[in-house]
Amino acid sequence: MFRKSFLAAAGAAVFVTTCAIAQDKPTIGLIQIDLSNPFHLGEVEGAKEAARRAGFELVITSGEGDVTKQIQAMENLINQGVDAISINFIDAAAFGPTMAKAATAEIPVICLHSKIDGCAATLGFDERYTGKIVGEYAVELLKQRYNGEAKGEVANLQGLLGQGLNTDRSGGFTDVMAAYPDIKVVAQEPTGWDPTKAVSITENWMTAYPSLDLIYGNSDSLTVPAAGVIERVGKQDQVMLVSVDGTEPGLKAVKDGVMKSTVLLAPQYSGFWKAYFPFLVATKADDRKEVLIQGVLVTGDNVDAALKLAADQVSSMQTFPFEKPLAEIVSTY
Repeated sequence: MFRKSFLAAAGAAVFVTTCAIAQDKPTIGLIQIDLSNPFHLGEVEGAKEAARRAGFELVITSGEGDVTKQIQAMENLINQGVDAISINFIDAAAFGPTMAKAATAEIPVICLHSKIDGCAATLGFDERYTGKIVGEYAVELLKQRYNGEAKGEVANLQGLLGQGLNTDRSGGFTDVMAAYPDIKVVAQEPTGWDPTKAVSITENWMTAYPSLDLIYGNSDSLTVPAAGVIERVGKQDQVMLVSVDGTEPGLKAVKDGVMKSTVLLAPQYSGFWKAYFPFLVATKADDRKEVLIQGVLVTGDNVDAALKLAADQVSSMQTFPFEKPLAEIVSTY
């Protein structure tokens, strides 16, 4: 038997997949960091498709980039009596009391990209793996530039400090760089996932590090704007760009040669699982404590296949095989 759910949300920005919550269906709450980032918006569409296929109600909200608002959004869902909550924390360390409220209400919380006390399960990308494959490709690019020598200056546009996703995505990359003493990580700066900050930081780096060889952006939403800066200052032949997400702008940038690579994480695919897995947990159909999605490196060699997959997620949403592992789906293109 599922808990009775209500739509009163104490003023939070919320929308539901149907006009009224049915009493005989489980209700899953998905809390995003914000609903402006293109990746997060793609995830929303995938989450809605999961609700359609599996037959559950979906309530989507966000913190609008503010941890206080995100805590309120989670407390609203607890008060509504949803059957599970899926949350991408802005700052996981701030949620101790709210996690305790969820536990008291017996609502399982599926923690996205971060793990704290009280998580019924965690779901995210294998971020150390993501950073590692980007780092290894960056080393190959530097070797090509310097006649087989692994050397050069690199910098890292980070996302949000305190978020596990950001820590591991950067850490996997710097772990690889540490194995090459002649490759110097000259700068790492957080952007809060804000493209405007990414632009400002990149502008500063163009002056502060005139010999910079490569920038690793922790998201296409940061790296694509950084590419615009590099082009404006005429350093597109000097500063190589590697990225993560596999959004449409990121894939197009790889196709056009503006970026050397991205990692396909497929926002619609990711969003599907961020709603579907909590549903499985709520209905006791899946007892896994951790689910990690491994992304696929996209370069000029396989970008056409990645673009087709990305398009199919949107144009063929209702038949796309979201339930399969991402690497297995990619292998069919």
